[in-house]
Amino acid sequence: MKHLLWVIGLAALIPAYLFFVKFNDNLPGQGRGNLVISVVFLIVSLICLGIFFFRQFRAESSEEISITKF
Repeated sequence: MKHLLWVIGLAALIPAYLFFVKFNDNLPGQGRGNLVISVVFLIVSLICLGIFFFRQFRAESSEEISITKF
């Protein structure tokens, strides 16, 4: 599950970038749909990567470190 979140998060950045470039290439006042789609993909990417990192740090914080190992 963790790796799937990581892959989806990174994969969603690609169309977000491409739609933003399409928006940037349009004349002023046009192409607002491309901006909206780009922002939606960016939000999906941030949510997936945020959940991934939250789960990763939560799993690592549950491990106990013993001082006597050193």
